This record gives sequence, C-alpha cells and structure tokens, in this order.
Amino acid sequence: MESENTLLGYIISWVPFLIYLIAQLSVSIWLTFKLIRVQQAMVRAQEGILAKLTDLQRDLQNK
Repeated sequence: MESENTLLGYIISWVPFLIYLIAQLSVSIWLTFKLIRVQQAMVRAQEGILAKLTDLQRDLQNK
C-alpha cells in the first residue's frame, strides 16, 4: 500500500512539470513554423525585388 502511495505521489508531483513541458514544446513548435513562414515570405519578396531590378537593368541596357 505504501509503495502504491509513493508511486502515486511521484506521478502527481511530475504532472505539473509534464504539462509545462508539453505547453512549452507546443509553443516552440508553433513559433518555429511561424518563423519558417515569415522567412519564406521574405524570400519571395526578395525574389520579386530581384526580378524588378533585373527588368530595370535590362531596360536601361536596351536604351
């Protein structure tokens, strides 16, 4: 009986820590994916700027 209480005590004492770890992990994963989306948007914007500058350079060379 005492060993069961001890085991139950360990489980109960670790539950808040596990909840904290799961919450922290999920937030970290969410922020990572958000950062990836932002970086992809930045790359698309840079590619658009590069395309415009290339067109501008081509127009200036043709004149």
